[in-house]
Amino acid sequence: MDDERTLTLAGIENARERIRRQLPPTPLRRSFALRPHDVWLKLECWQPTGSFKVRGALHHLVSLAETERRRGVVAASAGNHALGVAWAVQTLGGSVPAVLFVPETVPRAKLEKLRSFPVTVRVTGATYDDAYDASLAYAEAAGARYIHPYDDPLTAAGQGTVGLEILEQLPDVGQVVVPVGGGGLMAATAVAVKAKAPGVRIVAVQPAASPSLSESLARGEALHLFPAAPTLADGVAGGIGDLVFRHRALIDEVVNVPESAIEETIVALLAEDQVVAEGAGALAAAALRCGLIAPDGRPVAVVVSGGNIDARHLARLLAARG
Repeated sequence: MDDERTLTLAGIENARERIRRQLPPTPLRRSFALRPHDVWLKLECWQPTGSFKVRGALHHLVSLAETERRRGVVAASAGNHALGVAWAVQTLGGSVPAVLFVPETVPRAKLEKLRSFPVTVRVTGATYDDAYDASLAYAEAAGARYIHPYDDPLTAAGQGTVGLEILEQLPDVGQVVVPVGGGGLMAATAVAVKAKAPGVRIVAVQPAASPSLSESLARGEALHLFPAAPTLADGVAGGIGDLVFRHRALIDEVVNVPESAIEETIVALLAEDQVVAEGAGALAAAALRCGLIAPDGRPVAVVVSGGNIDARHLARLLAARG
């Protein structure tokens, strides 16, 4: 894929061909927790690192020339993107030097996984923005390739392969519901789905504690930084990128889910569907479970984007509802 800032179906289809050998399609399974509606869970939480982020990271790395790989790569992440880059480095033989910056708030489950890969991990700063600033400075000083978690066409194209799989697995799908953090997954999924099935509705979901997409649409500009309130969906807290804002016309609806609904849905997915979802991963399902999205009679696909929830948080949620 080239450096154009507008995503294309051709670019996303090309990404699928590049990553499909290492990353076969994830399951799409009917949900018991969301009955009586006809809702299907796209289980990105079952990816090798527990998150969809591995798609974009792998596609970005395999798209680089050998000379770029030798110079090394750098990324910043709240956890899942760093895991994706680390897994991609390992899958490509472990020879790509990789330095990954994460904030001090990174969940323990993600940090422990990350340290098992052949990469350098640097815990830097109190917030993701601190880690991001440090990673950019390092990339410039080292001459390494920076792999953005969402606001890059190569990364986003890999993430958009989720949309292609949903259309193939559920041809009569009527709505696709996607959690939004920076928005790469949202933008590329919308491009893929609308290009092949324009009648399918695309719904974006964020936590009410961090409604940066809604606010960006209201103000008419992408809010790259956003003062999110505390949320269990920490993986999507903060601002959005330019890519999703540029493709905002493809989004049919944006909803913001209250914290209580996220917590309740995490428990319901585990109890009724045997699916472990982190806060961000449960967002799309939570929007349906609490009635913020009305099915129109056609099947609905919801993206369960990740399952890397801290065991302590999960134990707390289960005890509160036990």
